[in-house]
Amino acid sequence: MATITTTLSSSGWSPDVTEVAPGDAVPEALILQTSTVAGDVEGDAVAVHCVYVDDADAGFVPEGSVIPEDNPDLAQCTVFTGKIAQLVRLSREQYSHINTSEQLSVSVRRTVTRAANSAYLAQPAPVGPAVTPPAGLIHIPGLVDCGTIAADLDALTDGLAVLATNYSSPTHILCAPDAWAALQRLKTGDNYNTSLLGAGTTEAQRFLFNLPVLVDPAVPSGTGLVIDRTAIVSAVGPVTVAVSDQAAFSSDSVLIRCTWRFGANIVRPNRIGLFYLDGVTHNYTVSFGGASSGNATLTWRGRTTTTIASNASNSVVKAALVALDDGYDASAWTVTGSAGNYVITTPAGGALTGNGSGLVGGTGLTIT
Repeated sequence: MATITTTLSSSGWSPDVTEVAPGDAVPEALILQTSTVAGDVEGDAVAVHCVYVDDADAGFVPEGSVIPEDNPDLAQCTVFTGKIAQLVRLSREQYSHINTSEQLSVSVRRTVTRAANSAYLAQPAPVGPAVTPPAGLIHIPGLVDCGTIAADLDALTDGLAVLATNYSSPTHILCAPDAWAALQRLKTGDNYNTSLLGAGTTEAQRFLFNLPVLVDPAVPSGTGLVIDRTAIVSAVGPVTVAVSDQAAFSSDSVLIRCTWRFGANIVRPNRIGLFYLDGVTHNYTVSFGGASSGNATLTWRGRTTTTIASNASNSVVKAALVALDDGYDASAWTVTGSAGNYVITTPAGGALTGNGSGLVGGTGLTIT
């Protein structure tokens, strides 16, 4: 009797599944460039437990004296993960064309990288008891506020000093494209056209304070981060790609699926800095999702408003934002719309997020 093998059986019994190391499949992913990969897990409920020691103090001891005992704190940082995925359907005829699979591979890689970067930096923190998807870096409490950059780099200079006091050793600076553009517009003085970051019209090399600068749209508008990659631990799995012509058998089509599980957390948040660019405004579309009642809150630069009713007028929403202790006058904020649908223009850099758990009915809070 002949042995049944994968080469003889239908592809439905041996679907094509490929696992690729993330460094090869998505090398541009920020989590690979700016964090310390500590392990890999599978499943939303399991986590990577990264142990570290909070150093105890050391001091002088007189000759012959008993050396006192210290108790360093044995701590841990828990990293939960989430899975991003993409599923593409093609007709069998289209999939069989030359270069189709190669072009799709490039497209999927771009899509996964963009989704991963956005989640790594700006994913809103899960509302308990949920633990995944894990919060993006900017939503982890305890980051050092390096202030707002307006006409010079003094605020960032002071912020780096605070980070150094916390024993941070910065390795990267991450910037939103408009934040990097605003930095490039800084001049050496009044009536001068020479940029602080580079002379004349030559493109400034992407270094700031001798740190490499990574510019990515995943960073919230007008925002920058000072990263010490040793303070960020991550769990990163392989990028898995599967191809099947059985799932869409009735339509004679081929399905291509790509998944990637990852997560990150900050061991010592006081070694990561967050700064903003003045004058970089951004329009956010805020929707309460047609809620019938209840309320929500909005958060900007880590400051949260009082509750806002589901049918609040734009003036009420603006008043709640103006009440934030952010140093900006009412004239700096613009809010249009009504009854749970608004367009909010922020006065400077910083992500606008919110919590819609208090809304009743509808599809929930969305901010884009």
